[in-house]
Order: sequence, then C-alpha cells, then structure tokens
Amino acid sequence: MVADLYYQSAKEGETVSGLGPFPWDRYAYAAHTYASLGFEELARASLVPFAQHMGNLRGDELKAALFAIILNVPNFDTSRAPELGGVLRDLVHSAVWQLTLESERLPMGLMLGLHQAGKGPELGAWGRIYGPLALPTYIQHFLGKLRDLEKPAAVHGVSGASPHLLNALDSDHRPGGHDTRQIARNLRWHISSLIDHELSRRSAPLIDDQHLWAKTHELLDDRTVLLTWFLPAAVSGAAVLLAVTRQGRSLAVHLGDGADENNDRHPVADRVEAIRTEVQRDPLFGDVTPEGSQLLRQPGDIPLGAGELWDKWRAQGMDRILAWPHGALHYLPLPLCRTGDRMIADDWTVTTIVGLEVLTPTADPVRPRRTAVLASADGGVPYGLYAEPALEEHARQVADAVGTDAVTGPAATRDRLLAELTMADVVHIAVHGRLDQDAPWMHCLYLTPDRDDDGRVFAYDFLEADLRGVRLVTLAACESALGRFDRADNVRGIPSALITAGAQAVVGCLWPVRPEPATYFYHHMHHRIAHGTDPEPAFREAQLATRARHPHYRDWGAFTYVHGRSKGAMA
Repeated sequence: MVADLYYQSAKEGETVSGLGPFPWDRYAYAAHTYASLGFEELARASLVPFAQHMGNLRGDELKAALFAIILNVPNFDTSRAPELGGVLRDLVHSAVWQLTLESERLPMGLMLGLHQAGKGPELGAWGRIYGPLALPTYIQHFLGKLRDLEKPAAVHGVSGASPHLLNALDSDHRPGGHDTRQIARNLRWHISSLIDHELSRRSAPLIDDQHLWAKTHELLDDRTVLLTWFLPAAVSGAAVLLAVTRQGRSLAVHLGDGADENNDRHPVADRVEAIRTEVQRDPLFGDVTPEGSQLLRQPGDIPLGAGELWDKWRAQGMDRILAWPHGALHYLPLPLCRTGDRMIADDWTVTTIVGLEVLTPTADPVRPRRTAVLASADGGVPYGLYAEPALEEHARQVADAVGTDAVTGPAATRDRLLAELTMADVVHIAVHGRLDQDAPWMHCLYLTPDRDDDGRVFAYDFLEADLRGVRLVTLAACESALGRFDRADNVRGIPSALITAGAQAVVGCLWPVRPEPATYFYHHMHHRIAHGTDPEPAFREAQLATRARHPHYRDWGAFTYVHGRSKGAMA
C-alpha cells in the first residue's frame, strides 16, 4: 500500500510527506510479487519510480535503492516476460552508472552486488540446480522434429550462425523463411530458448545470505586481484572496471559519449572484434601483426587500470588475476593486453570466473584420480567437415603424457564420452566443434556415429549429466571456449553447460589453434596435472611453455581457463 501511494503520487507529480524515506525495497518487493503471480504489467509499473528517480539519487538514498536492487532483482523470472527483463536490465545499468558517479561516498562492494544481481535468476544457476537437468517431454518432442529436419545433407557446410557474436543474444531477430534450412535454424533457436526457461524454472531462488559482494576482499588471498567489468547501457560507450584485492579496491572508468541509443551492441564490441581479428591474422615475421600490437597496447575504451596500479600490485607479490567479464569482454584475450610496457601474460595467471560463488567452497564428491582422453577424426564428416587424423594423433600424445590410452576411432562415441564424464576426474576431448551463435545450447561436438545416434554431443547433453567431482574438462575444438551472452550477461554454450552440470573448471580456445601448438599445450598441461600439479598452475605452466616454443599470439593466446566451482576458499 505504501509503495502504491508513492507510485500514484509520483505519477501525479505530487510530493508525499510523512511517510519517511522513499520505500525502494517496497517497490522492488511489490514488483517481484506481481511478477511471481504473472502480472507483468503491474510489475513493470511498480518499477517505474525506480527508473524515474535513479538518476537523481545520492548518498544514503541511493545506497538504499541499490540494496533493494541487489536483494530483489536476482529472483525475478523474466524468461517469459522479456519486456520486464528489459526494465530490470535498464534499472541495473542505470544503478551501476549512478554508483560510479557516487563512488567516493558509497562502498564499492555494491558494484559487485549489482553485477551479481544484473544476471537475474540464472545467476549461479549451476550452484542452485539440484541434480542433472532432465529435459521435459515437450522439449524432447522438438528435438525429435529437429533430427528429422537435420539430415547430414541438410546442414552440409552450414553453421546456423549469425554475424552478431558480440551482441546480446536476445537482441537478435529471427529471420523469416520457409525452406528446410531456415525452419531448422529457427527450431534450434526455439529449443535453446526453451532450455533457458527450464534452467530458470529449476534453479532455486538466490539467497545470498553470506553477502559475498560485501566481503569479496576477505575471500581473496594476498596474491590475487579480482577484476570485474561492467558495460552500463545507460551511457553510450561507458565502461567501468572495479579491481578488488585483499587490501582495497580501485575504480577505472571510461566515460563514454552521452545517452545510449543502441542497447544491442556496446562500442567495446567493435574493439574486441578488431583485436580478435588481428590476433588471428598471419603475423609474417612478428609474433602479432603491427595493427594487433597497437590495439593490445592501447585498448581504448576497455579500461584496464593505470600501469602504476599494476606495478604496485606486482611489487606486493600479486601474480593472479580473477577476471569477471561483462558483455563482449567475455571474448577479449586479456592475457595479451598490455598495461604500461608489460603484457599481462608476462606476470599474471589469468582465470575467468563465472560469478562470486566460485570464491566459496563446495561439498562436491571427490573422484579417484583418472584422466580420460577421447578423439574423433571423422565425426564431423557427415556434416560437411573434413576428416582430421591429426586429432587422434593429438589425443594419443596427450594420453601418453598421463599414462593412459586414448579412446579414438569407432570407440569415441557420444555414449562413451558421457560415460567417461561420470567416472574420470579429468577429461580431454579432441574433436571438431561447431558454435551455433543463434542457439548456444545447440553448440555441438562431433564424436563418432554409432548405430544409436549420429555422434553429435550438444551443450544441453552436458546439462543432463552429473559432473560433480570432475576437476577439469579440456577441449581441443575450434572456438570451444565461446558462447553467447544475453542482456543480463548470462553466457550459454559448452563451457557454461559443463560448469552448470558440476565441472570445477573448463579450458578451451577463443579461436582455432594450429595442431602443433595445441598438442604441445595440452600435452604439457596434462603431464603436469598427472604429476600432482593443480589444474590452474598447470595451465599457467603450459601457457608459458607454449609461448616459448610457439611465440605467435594466435597460437598460445587462444587458450583460456574458466573457473566454475571451488573445492575450497581462495584464502
């Protein structure tokens, strides 16, 4: 009632007296209640005062509004209410920018809370879904329809991808068309959207009773810097970086160019796209093209913090970056960027995290130490890809590094992979892969066909597995570290599916890597793990060794480590 009175007064332009501070928590609670009952319009109406007043809030009143957002926004289910999701996204982005303007007066931990809240109900879903995700009958029905449409000849040479990898996924528009190829493409998109809804429905409400955003610095050890970015859509081109250490916090801001007129693609995406393009070009006589070197030395509107700050961290003995990206920055090869006269990879181990939950321990089962290695040279041939014998030779060399036999040829089937994922604690997969940019839960790996299936393993297949106890999954497949992010910055794809299913970490590639450096990298990494090195330092050792032997940035800079679950606290 109080919230409604405030709303009516705000609508009429009247001033309400005698009711105390503006009741932001009541507005948020009322909106959440309406949304839970299916009254989307009333939920949106309850958020109007937030949107109207956010830009005018200061000090304690802004702080109260931010607390209301952090507490309530993660538990809105907007999977069937896209317009409400848009209002919540704009509210969070406006709050981030307002907090940036008030950064000298308010706790910067609130920035972490807003980043966490902005992801909505899918935030940390991998930690709030109990057991494997069994896809309901109606989704299985659509998958059957898709299999009927997608005979190998029907998808020959077709990725189903849009040209908008660095845009928000839900800003894509579904094209028309009635031919089999277009119908199958739209059906893949529809299935992926239904899986999103099922994940949201199955995930438990987020109750951050530990207030991780407020005590993140206490969970970091003395050698770690957490870097979290936010690309607020409230101001075109604006970008905010918050650096958190055990000793304190630092803020770096790119101011942008005024009001935002394009919510679908942040200008940072253009810079990231240019960097990715140049890094992958043949550098001829250098380690990277001159254009790529310039882009990485001066990343422009991508805030990295002053070189003096990085010098200070190094002088304090810090050597580990936990990167929590946002938007197109999920695709940025951060280790290749420069701060001052140093490449980040010169001094730092860089690990991407999926959220603040990775800083807290889990009670996952501990599996016996065992590495499984699988490869299929011919799995993608029916779908227009070339046979790649080098994949199986690669797998044999990796298997030799850990003292096991590689599963190759006819034995490297979908069922065998899923079986190994239930038993081994480390799994390496060397196959062709294909990223479906329209439908990231349909991102697939090509294993060997058998009598019962066509050999394709989709991202959603991993959601149906129980991977708790898997320490590491490594992927030698093209663009295997990529996915798509939505407007709430939730990422879908094979790495996120593996982590949702319980894997503690995933290593993949941000772009295609030549066979020789890929084999050298994974052989070195798995050899170190087999001899007792933990996966993250083994990744760093393999990265440095590969850089020494294959110095081209395109060869060693593509590998990325995504940290999903933690067996113990960071400190």
